[in-house]
Amino acid sequence: MNNPDWYLNQLGITQYILRKPTAMKGEASINIAENIRLIIVTRAAPSDKIFTDILKAIHLTTDDCLILSPNQLIMPIEQLDRVIWFIDQSLPDSWSESSELNNKAIIKTVSLTQLALSATLKRQLWNMLCQYENYFHPN
Repeated sequence: MNNPDWYLNQLGITQYILRKPTAMKGEASINIAENIRLIIVTRAAPSDKIFTDILKAIHLTTDDCLILSPNQLIMPIEQLDRVIWFIDQSLPDSWSESSELNNKAIIKTVSLTQLALSATLKRQLWNMLCQYENYFHPN
């Protein structure tokens, strides 16, 4: 413990430690451009052929997608107005208690490798994508 910490502790002052200090500097804010139709949450940017095939099938390009790591997804569910696809990721803990969850366009799948190997999983994904077609092409 360094001197300033020790003095604060002696005075009974509770220190708070920020989990994401870059958020205070504005580095964690995410601006979603108007052209973005699909938000993808995954650990690494998808490069699998099935990913490009899926985008092609729903008439989107990578320019129409915003790819975020789970740590970058800091928006409250209430602000979500686009389809969000979690690839081999769970929903944020803060979203689980929201009553808005059932009203949002959320897709959850296994990894793209597993998805490519399963006709059933691909069919389920296709049904979800068709369900949200109006989000991809609102006009």
